[in-house]
Amino acid sequence: DNAKLPELAFNRLQQTDDGYSGLQRRTFGRFIAREVVLDEEYWTAAWLRAEAHWESVSYMRHVDAYKRKYAEQEFYALKRRCSGQDGNCLKCFCFVAVKKEEKNVRRTVLNSVVGTLDLSIRKFVQRERYPGEIKRLSVVMAHQEPFDSHKYAYIANVCVAMFARRQGIASNIIHLAADKAALEGFKQLFVHVNADNIPGQELYKKTGFKVSFNLFFHNRNILLLLLSEICLCG
Repeated sequence: DNAKLPELAFNRLQQTDDGYSGLQRRTFGRFIAREVVLDEEYWTAAWLRAEAHWESVSYMRHVDAYKRKYAEQEFYALKRRCSGQDGNCLKCFCFVAVKKEEKNVRRTVLNSVVGTLDLSIRKFVQRERYPGEIKRLSVVMAHQEPFDSHKYAYIANVCVAMFARRQGIASNIIHLAADKAALEGFKQLFVHVNADNIPGQELYKKTGFKVSFNLFFHNRNILLLLLSEICLCG
């Protein structure tokens, strides 16, 4: 059903690698990590997040309809976040990992994107010492002064297509996000992860994160991890 998304061409071919030569990117193995350019890439990133969200209940009836609804909502929310300020989010960058160009092979965008994450620049709300300390966010409570001491870099929505996992995709997108945060002038990068998500914790610790706080949201144990003194990886 393309009626709700008339601006998207789901058979659109991925551009050649040369078409993205001006973007900051990271090349590894058979993949390239870079910032999103096409609307179809935003959609595919949203769809990967929908698949990850519903992965544990893929056996449910009508799960594809739920995933479609989730992906549509995330697509528009992602476009809104990346187009300007949204709540306490000042900037948002969506990164994707795509398959490298191959000779005589042209892929659609849907078949090219294999991983994604968001990097956002946020501002602390009043009395907040670390991300998530104030559970009910109010824009009125956010610091109005444009001082860097009131801002922080934050990673969210890290996911990789099931068929492409264990190939270094997530860690390389995280490294690219760290590079971008460094270019934006930040020396610290935060991320939240569920305490029972052991693979997620191992991924972040492998890329240099350390546990900073142990938090509780809605009776769930959440860890706040910090990558400190980040610098350009080159």
